[in-house]
Amino acid sequence: MIRRYAIAMLVVLSATVTASAGADSWLSFEAEILPILNAHCLQCHGGVHQKNELDLRTHAALLIGGKSGTAVVPGKPDESLLWKKIARDEMPKTDNKVSEANKKLIRAWIEGGAKGKSKAREINLARPAMKPTDVAKLIDREIDARLSRAKIPASPRSTDAEFLRRVYLDITGKLPEAEVTKAFLGSADAEQRARLIDKLLASEEYGRHFAERWVNLFRQMSVNESEWDRDRFQGWMAEQFSSGKGWDATVREMYAVSGFLADKPQTAFYYYNADMQGKFEPKIMVGNLSQVFLGVQLQCAECHHHPFSNYKQNDFWGLAAFFSGTSTPNNPPNTRAVRDNLPKQAPKAGTQVAITIPKGEARNAGTRVRAKFLGGEEPNLDAGASFRPPLAAWLTAKDNRLFARASVNRLWAQFFARGFVNPLNDFGDHNAPSHPDLLDALAEEFVVSRFDHKHLIRSICLSDAYQRTSHIVKGNEKAEAEPLFARMASKVLTPEELYDALCVALEVPEIAPPVNPKKKPNLKGPQPPSPRSQFVKFFRNPGEVDEPTELKLGVPHVLKLMNEANFNTGGKVVERVMASAKTLEETIDGLFIAVLARPATPAERERFAAFVARQASPREAYDRVVWVLINSTGFVLNH
Repeated sequence: MIRRYAIAMLVVLSATVTASAGADSWLSFEAEILPILNAHCLQCHGGVHQKNELDLRTHAALLIGGKSGTAVVPGKPDESLLWKKIARDEMPKTDNKVSEANKKLIRAWIEGGAKGKSKAREINLARPAMKPTDVAKLIDREIDARLSRAKIPASPRSTDAEFLRRVYLDITGKLPEAEVTKAFLGSADAEQRARLIDKLLASEEYGRHFAERWVNLFRQMSVNESEWDRDRFQGWMAEQFSSGKGWDATVREMYAVSGFLADKPQTAFYYYNADMQGKFEPKIMVGNLSQVFLGVQLQCAECHHHPFSNYKQNDFWGLAAFFSGTSTPNNPPNTRAVRDNLPKQAPKAGTQVAITIPKGEARNAGTRVRAKFLGGEEPNLDAGASFRPPLAAWLTAKDNRLFARASVNRLWAQFFARGFVNPLNDFGDHNAPSHPDLLDALAEEFVVSRFDHKHLIRSICLSDAYQRTSHIVKGNEKAEAEPLFARMASKVLTPEELYDALCVALEVPEIAPPVNPKKKPNLKGPQPPSPRSQFVKFFRNPGEVDEPTELKLGVPHVLKLMNEANFNTGGKVVERVMASAKTLEETIDGLFIAVLARPATPAERERFAAFVARQASPREAYDRVVWVLINSTGFVLNH
C-alpha cells in the first residue's frame, strides 16, 4: 500500500509540473487524473469502499456517477459535482487535500472534455513478422519522436567496446574473453555488431542465461525457500530458449503439465507456487500468474474488490478455480508430481467447476466461484478432466493482449533496466506506459513471430536506442530522461553474472574456496554446494531481479570482493599477459581488456604505469592492478 501510494504521488508530481504548460487537449483521465484520485479519493470511492455508490477507479464509472448524480459533466467543471467538492476542499474529508496545482489540472481536464484514453490499437494477427532491421527502425522512430516532443537529446552511439561488453552480458550473462575483445575492437567490419548478436543468440549460454533469469524470478516470488530440483527445471527452460521454442508454448507446458517431477522438470514450477510446507496453493499461483504473465496485481482482489483497479474478488477466485483440483505430493521426494484430483466416477452432466472462498481469509467466505477467465467468459469445462490446459490455452492465446504486452515489457526491461510500464507487474489505467504505441507494436510483432524471443531480442539489440552510450550529455541528465530511454541505463550485475565475470576476468574455471588439507572429503555423503552457488547465495539480495539499477552491495559484499584471496591474486590472467606483452603499457592494456573488455585510456595507462614502476615486484604490482579493476564500478555494472 505504501509503495503504491508513493508511485501515485510521483506521478502526481510529474503531472503537476506538466500542467504548468497550460495546454489541456492532451489531458486524459488515465494518465493525468487517475493518479490524483489514487492519492486522495479512492480510499472512499474505490474497490473496498464506494461511499454513495461512487466509483472513481475508471473513466466510465466516473461518468456514471453515484447516488448524488453525475460526477463530471464534460466541458462544464462548474456543473460537475466532483470538481465542486474538490474545489471547496469538501473532498477528501481527510487532511490530505488536493493541491492547488492539481485542482487546476482537474479543472482543465473537465474543460477539455473530460477525456479518457483512446481506443486500444487494433492488432493485425494475419500479417507476417517483420525483418529485425525494420522492427529496430520502428523502435527508433517511436523513441526518437518521444524524445523530440520532450526536447531531450539522446546520448550518442556507444563505442564498440561498450557495445561488446553490454550485449555479451545481456544475452549470455558473461563477459567476452580477451581474445574475442581484441578481435572485435580490431575489426573494420561494418556489420560486426549484427553478426555478434546472431552469434550470441545461437550460443548455449543464451538459453542458460535466460532460463536462470526466469527461474530466479520464480524463486523470488516463492514463499518457500526450497529449490525444488532447480538444476533440471532450469536446464529444461534453457533448452526451450536455445531451441527457439515459442514463449507461448513454453508457458503452456508449465501450466498444463501433469506427472512426476523426475520425468517432467517443468512440474517444479508448481512447487515454486506452493506454501511454506510445499503444498500447492491455488491462491499463490493466481497471485504470481497475474503479476508475472499478465502484468496485473490481481492478488489485491483476493480478499475484496481491487481498491485501485476494476478487478472484482470473483476475478481472482475465478482464476483460482482452474487449480481447484491440483495437488503437489511432497513426501517422500520421489513422489513429487503435479496431479489433478479427479472424481473416481464420471461427474453428472452440467457439473460446475468452482472453488469455495476460504473462511477467515476474505470477505464473502464460503461463496462458490465458478472458473472464469480474467475479463472473459466462464468456459464449459469437463469436470472429469484437468481444468488447467484450457486455462493455459487462454493465457497464451494470440488475442490475449495482457500476456503479449506483459511478456514484451519484461523482455524490454531486461535490456533497458526498466519497462514501458513500471513496476513490471502493475499494468492498468492508473499506470500508463511511457510509449504505449511502441509497446502495442512490439506486442503485435511478438505474437505474429510466434512468440519468438530471439526475433524480438535481435530487433531490440539492432536499434539505435539499445546501442546508445550510457554517458550523459547536456540536456538528458535529468531523471525524466530515464523512462524515455535517452541513454542506456547502467545495470548492476546479478550475483550469477558477477561470479561468471570474475571467472572470465581472472581466466579461471571457478573461484573455489581454499581446500583444508586436513579434512578428507566425504564421497558417500551429500556433496557441498558448488563455489558458484555459494557465491550467489552470499551476494543474493531480495529484489535485484526487478530493480536492476539499484546497487545493493553492502559492507560484507564489498569486503569479500576486496579481501577474498581468490579475488586479489591476479588469477591466470596476470601470468598470461605478462608472458605475451612486450612493454609495461601493453601489459596494462592487456589487463584492462581482460577485465573491463576495453583498453586503458591514455590517462589510465599513465597512472597505472607509474604505480607499477614504483613497486618492487612487477607480479605483485599487476595483481594489484587487477584487484583495482575488479573492485571498480566499471566491473560490477553493465553499462
